[in-house]
Amino acid sequence: MIPNAENYNGDTKNAQQLIERIGKSQTWIAKRLGVSDRRIRYIIKGSRIVNGVDTDVRMTYTEQFTLECLAVAVESAAGLSA
Repeated sequence: MIPNAENYNGDTKNAQQLIERIGKSQTWIAKRLGVSDRRIRYIIKGSRIVNGVDTDVRMTYTEQFTLECLAVAVESAAGLSA
C-alpha cells in the first residue's frame, strides 16, 4: 500500500469498520499502532470527556493508514484478501 493523505477519513464509523476487519483485540491493535488502549477506545467511541466537556476524537491519517495496512495483512494471512 502506498500512503495517500487524500484518502483520509477520520470518521468514527470508518475506524470501527477497519478495527472490525482486523478482528483482533483492541490491545493487540493498540500495540501495533503504537498508541494506548485508551486511545483506541476514544477512536471507537468518537469522543472523550475533557474537563467535563464531551470532545470529538478522530483518528489521524497515520492511524488510519496503519489500520488499513493491518486489515490487509490480517486478511491476506487468512486468505481473504480481494
